[in-house]
Amino acid sequence: MTALNCDGLCGSLFKNIHTSIVTLHYGGSLLWEKDPDTFTGFCPERGRVQVACKRFEQEKHVRLKTKPPFKDMTGKGFPALDKYRVMVEVIDIAKRCYWGHKVGDRFEVDPFNVGGACGFLYGQLYHFIQTLLTGATPAWATQEHSVTAVCPDTYDQLAFRLSLEER
Repeated sequence: MTALNCDGLCGSLFKNIHTSIVTLHYGGSLLWEKDPDTFTGFCPERGRVQVACKRFEQEKHVRLKTKPPFKDMTGKGFPALDKYRVMVEVIDIAKRCYWGHKVGDRFEVDPFNVGGACGFLYGQLYHFIQTLLTGATPAWATQEHSVTAVCPDTYDQLAFRLSLEER
């Protein structure tokens, strides 16, 4: 896993530990950890899952990009996911997307599935996913059950629309 690649982790767990992953990925360390190359993180769902992460150096730079399978979470006790799905659509990219998104890309995400998003984009999507699935819409949104926003990559400037759709 890297700052961009969730490598199949549950979306909620990945979102919860992403800041620490970014810190290690770019050479930093966490002030409270004894070993500057490690950290321990927890799932936000009552800490049921704990992960230990360790930075290691590679001999040559490899851009890790895995596409985890989408885990169907319908019928597993999450009524909002049984009724709705949240779709991401890439609507504009000012320069290029390092992850490889293209204008017109469209994919499903939820609190457990990162879908096709890179880690930074998913981090931006996550709180909106939760908002939309609970029936709310941010006050500044121009359409009900939809959010238009940008990826945190200020250089490439990817803009997206996140929308709630009935299954």
